[in-house]
Parts: sequence; C-alpha cells; structure tokens
Amino acid sequence: MEILGRRGPVLFVNDSKATNANAAARSLAAFEDIYWIAGGRAKEGGIESLRRLFPRVARAYLIGEAAEAFATTLAEAGVAHAMAGTLDKALAMAAEDAAREGRAAPVVLLAPACASFDQFESFAARGEAFRAGVAALEGIALEPMATGGAGGDAARAGEAGGGVVGASAAGEPEGRG
Repeated sequence: MEILGRRGPVLFVNDSKATNANAAARSLAAFEDIYWIAGGRAKEGGIESLRRLFPRVARAYLIGEAAEAFATTLAEAGVAHAMAGTLDKALAMAAEDAAREGRAAPVVLLAPACASFDQFESFAARGEAFRAGVAALEGIALEPMATGGAGGDAARAGEAGGGVVGASAAGEPEGRG
C-alpha cells in the first residue's frame, strides 16, 4: 500500500497489487470513508468475501471486465457505486466525490481485487497509471516516495517511511489465466 499524496483532506492510496479479494481486504480494513476503485479481470469468488468491509466504502467506482459482476454484489449490499469503465475516469469521479461530500477523512483507494490484464499489461503498469493520474491532479501534495519512477510498489514495499503504509500481500501472482 502506497500513500501517494493528499488534496485538501482527501488521501490517495495505491494498492494496485491487491489483485484478489483477500489482498484488497487488507487495504479496505486500513481506512474508513473509502472511495474505492475496484475491478479488472475478476478472480474466482469476486468480492463476495469483502461484504463485512462494505460499510467502510462511501462509494465504489468500477472498472474493467468485473464491473457488472461487482455492481451486482455491491447493489445487493446497498453500497453506492458507479460504472466508471476505465481507471482514469474512476480516479476523476472518486477525487471529485471525495472532495465534495465533506467526510472527515476521505480516502481514494485503488485496491482492485482483480487482475489487471483486461486493461493493463501488469498490476505494476496499472499502479503507475494511477500514480500518474494522481500526480496530475490540480492541488495535489505528493508524498516524496510517490514521485519515484521505475520499481514502483515493489521497490517501495521494503523501504521504511516515504509513502509506504506496508506491503500488500497480493496472495498469488496475477498469472495470465
């Protein structure tokens, strides 16, 4: 989990490594008032196992192949959600909503609970796209580690301080399956 920066009270966190529900659970458990960006190529079980954490989600922004299935699960649980389609649209929507809704400690969290291969070549590429999108937001105050390039989350996971909250245990590798 990598803290990228803050715009006003809104914190932006990248956990693109959360490629399954088990890994996403760690990120969702770490925050309240979450504007959750989720989706991609779903793994078995989808997000059903995350239901106990849904009360922490202010709104979900769904991307990729899993969007419709995730929307069904979220609707059944009464969680507000939007079909964003792509990561850049999800980030724009989440950033706007988090700033506008006036919650005490809003967090825009990328913890997809999915593989990235429907839209990106890897979870690292998805994380870099999110990092670049956050860096481009007007008024963003970036964490020092969030401005780094090559190595991304994997390089930061072992470093203390900076923008890293802790290494996300993604469970199993994404694989191409």
